[in-house]
Amino acid sequence: MDQGKDNARRLEWLEEFEELANLKLTEGSACTQIHPIVERWLDNLLEGDPPESRDAVWQAMSCLTTEIFLRLTPQSIVDVLEEHFEEDEVSTWLESIVLIGRAFQIALDRGDLDDL
Repeated sequence: MDQGKDNARRLEWLEEFEELANLKLTEGSACTQIHPIVERWLDNLLEGDPPESRDAVWQAMSCLTTEIFLRLTPQSIVDVLEEHFEEDEVSTWLESIVLIGRAFQIALDRGDLDDL
């Protein structure tokens, strides 16, 4: 199967959430209401330390990063990344995305983003 089609199929489950958001939010409200809250949260996160984690969690995030790169990244993007960046740079970038996602979920669970 074509990797692009495979990636699209894997991400189809996200469409349900996008449709729900579009139903619940009025036109344009996502950017005007939600984006500034998320931006402030990210700024605060980047100014501090990442969430504390056991060593096993750090290792699991590293493994997840590898899986994302190998299984979900379209080959055209892989080709460009490999042409312009060292593997360690790409891994660090992807790990930071996974870490931010984890921190975001922690913030949601703690109620830090209840303004959403």
